[in-house]
Amino acid sequence: MATKLNELLGEELVRHNESDDESSRISTSQLNGKTLVLYFSAHWCQPCRHFTPKLAKAFKEVNDDMKNKLDIVFVSCDENQEDFNEYFKEMPWKALSFSDRDHSKKLGEKFNVNGIPCLVVVSPSLEIITSDGVDEIYGAPKEALRKWSQGKRLFWTREPRNDEYVWEYTNCTECFMKPLVGLRHGCTNKECQIDLCETCLSKNKHEHSLVEYLIPNRQYSLEKLLLSIPYLLDPKTEEKIETKKMLKNDIKSVGFYFSAHWCPPCRRFTPELVEIYKRAQTNSHPFHIIFISCDEDQESFNSHRSEMPWPAAPMNSGAVPAEYFQFSGIPSLIVVSSNGTILSRRGREDIARFGVQALQTWSRGEKLARPSPDEYEWRHVICDGCQMSPLIGQRYSCPICGNYDLCSACEKKGHEHLLVLQLQPDDHDEE
Repeated sequence: MATKLNELLGEELVRHNESDDESSRISTSQLNGKTLVLYFSAHWCQPCRHFTPKLAKAFKEVNDDMKNKLDIVFVSCDENQEDFNEYFKEMPWKALSFSDRDHSKKLGEKFNVNGIPCLVVVSPSLEIITSDGVDEIYGAPKEALRKWSQGKRLFWTREPRNDEYVWEYTNCTECFMKPLVGLRHGCTNKECQIDLCETCLSKNKHEHSLVEYLIPNRQYSLEKLLLSIPYLLDPKTEEKIETKKMLKNDIKSVGFYFSAHWCPPCRRFTPELVEIYKRAQTNSHPFHIIFISCDEDQESFNSHRSEMPWPAAPMNSGAVPAEYFQFSGIPSLIVVSSNGTILSRRGREDIARFGVQALQTWSRGEKLARPSPDEYEWRHVICDGCQMSPLIGQRYSCPICGNYDLCSACEKKGHEHLLVLQLQPDDHDEE
């Protein structure tokens, strides 16, 4: 074990002494027999600087018995010794020496570290317990450390039964099942950050009402899609409008507009959408939009909403539709018919192609003509040959290179590996 540990971390580690604010070297062998938490992080990384104090607080509060079974080793991704020294002062654990770049690089490669912060927990025999350490600390810091010291991970899951949905990136905040399998319930209050599986729902008494999340790619009526939004805000006043009132007007479709004041593309697109919206309104077939905010605070929400002539869902009430539609970025306009058929996931692009005709078509509950393969715009995809952004037309991907795409013109020039033609997504797919 000692030989394997030294091969992994080197002969010596660094320890910061809070008493004299100095660092000293210790033998790596002092960690023999312990569960190791490898912390990949850097001073320049904002998410890391947000996470480190939370991890440090939890580690300082564990008892001596647990510290005899578990230790943390900082693996720096900093750019210079000065940043490493400054950052390491915040950490009550060990570290690889900054000068030992060879071991740092090998550790990142061995454990497939693709982003930071990252916590990889390994057993005394150097078998991976979990690579999901950051999320487990955010989920329950003290309980995560306790589980790791026992050689267990905090998160667990089970096989889905029948047609149960698997919420890949969500954990139950009560029993820590991740991915959460089956029905999922959550609080519409953003500050609560609570998600419950069906079993824990019956045991939990929460101060706010909980809503059931809708299963992505299943079709629900418009009434069901709007069920989690308690009311709508009138675009000209603060008056609350019953959500059901919108459905009484025999509407054919609704556009769900996900946007935020902090987002420059949103601030550019919103005035364009307002102009098209006003031109599209007719007495026979008016088009309806609901603004669902992705803003972080009420002031930004109010400011962005003031630009829009359509109603808005109240702040922090859009979690259920956002999870249901699973859009990849904002601004996003998703149009749904009264029976729940998705008419368009690409409202922004459709408006760019068809202008006011897009809204007029949707207002009748109809779909637009799909773009031809040569016209299709692959959002968020860049041609790695000519750098066309976004890639337009047929898209070829390399399964060996990974995240490597070519347009049809560059595909004709050849590539070292066999390329795969990507099929154009339908209305239920994201790219």
